[in-house]
Amino acid sequence: MKAKLYSIHWLFVGWLCLFSLTACSSSAEQDARQVANAFWEAVLQDDMEKAKTLATWDSTQYLTLLHNKKLSARRFETGEMKIENGLAEVATVLYGGEKGDMQIPLRTVLTLHENKWLVDVQKTLGSMVSGAMGAVVDQLNSFMQDSLKGLDSSLSEGIDKLGKSLQDSMNGLQNELAKPPEQPNEPPAPSKEAQPI
Repeated sequence: MKAKLYSIHWLFVGWLCLFSLTACSSSAEQDARQVANAFWEAVLQDDMEKAKTLATWDSTQYLTLLHNKKLSARRFETGEMKIENGLAEVATVLYGGEKGDMQIPLRTVLTLHENKWLVDVQKTLGSMVSGAMGAVVDQLNSFMQDSLKGLDSSLSEGIDKLGKSLQDSMNGLQNELAKPPEQPNEPPAPSKEAQPI
């Protein structure tokens, strides 16, 4: 009976440890996501002083690259997160462009400094460059496909018009061939004055 009680005790302790580890992990994810969201909110609101407080000291100089009207992101979304060895990566999508429909996927990279998550702006910008290149390639691909569809439609329309024109010409020729030949006008009789003597 004592052995059974002993094993139940260890099972309970093991379960409690697992629960506390899960809670810590969940808390770390929540903290990292909150910092990433607050950082992008500050950037979108052009509040670079607040963004500096959420960035690592050695990467704050790169904030000037985000303080740029060409970026002109209108909103952002965060997605999946990975935490490993004091680094967190949050999948992020910035929406920019005139209509806010151009997507720039990136990874917001955070590091843990003195139990506080901070955004590594340099690494985040590095992921933005590759994400932006992917977005540009996707947009070019979409543009090319739309252009090809337009070209296909235009080419098909042209071929249809050419076929109709050829059909009309064939019908016209067939009608001409079906008519009885016209009698040629008899040439006028030669006049006496014009004949040599």
